Amino acid sequence: MFTPVKIVRVWLPGLIIVIGAAMLIISPDIVGLEGFALMLGGGLGVIVSNRIHKMGLQGEKDRDREMDARVFFERYGVWPDEASPELLARAEEDRRREAAGAVTPDFAADPDAAAPVAGTLDDAGGPGRGEPAAPAESPHRSGSAAGPARRRRP
Repeated sequence: MFTPVKIVRVWLPGLIIVIGAAMLIISPDIVGLEGFALMLGGGLGVIVSNRIHKMGLQGEKDRDREMDARVFFERYGVWPDEASPELLARAEEDRRREAAGAVTPDFAADPDAAAPVAGTLDDAGGPGRGEPAAPAESPHRSGSAAGPARRRRP
């Protein structure tokens, strides 16, 4: 009932408005009316700022759902809302396995894919099935002032 969020979102603006009403009751002249108007404006300002903050947090949830959908697409090759029930069940099983601590390699999503070959790089530069890994570059630049030296392909 008295969580910090509820205090700020409900009780604080309510208290401010009630104080304004008390000012109007205590002093029914112009001073009380002005105090009521100021407190009403302050309470409504707190309500509006809370709503704006809540809308901002909703945007975070939307971005998180979008990121989850993109990860699903990268892993299974189809968007979650277009996936078959079998694929959704498989994705849920993979998620449970990962949550339990079992490490699922990236290539496990495609059962026909070969395991990474040692000494090769994938498109992202990590170990994979792509080109042979290049030897480490020297930290010193070589080549002319116009740019780095270019290697010739064998």
